[in-house]
Amino acid sequence: MPPLTVGVPKESLSNGDAFLKNYQERFKMPVEIYSPMAYDAVYVIVDAMKRANSTDPAAILAAIPNTDYAGLTGQIRFDAKGDLKQSAITLNQYKDGKLMTLDVVKM
Repeated sequence: MPPLTVGVPKESLSNGDAFLKNYQERFKMPVEIYSPMAYDAVYVIVDAMKRANSTDPAAILAAIPNTDYAGLTGQIRFDAKGDLKQSAITLNQYKDGKLMTLDVVKM
């Protein structure tokens, strides 16, 4: 894992304990670095499908910019360019061979 990672540490995820436990039980391995974001991405698409009341790709794509979803990684909303309105980067360091969080920078 690099000293700089996208997102917040998995220990600080909303409902993180349950997600980590369920992931481990299902996949028989620890949570991969981008798994929480992939999980949220799927549910953003599901949320857009529900709001569009459609499975048509064009309708789903049109609904995604209006997303306001409380995800595992935080509140998910997009700006006019399609970028996340709120995102985070975690700064890490290795100490005694163990990865430690230095700081979480929210943007």
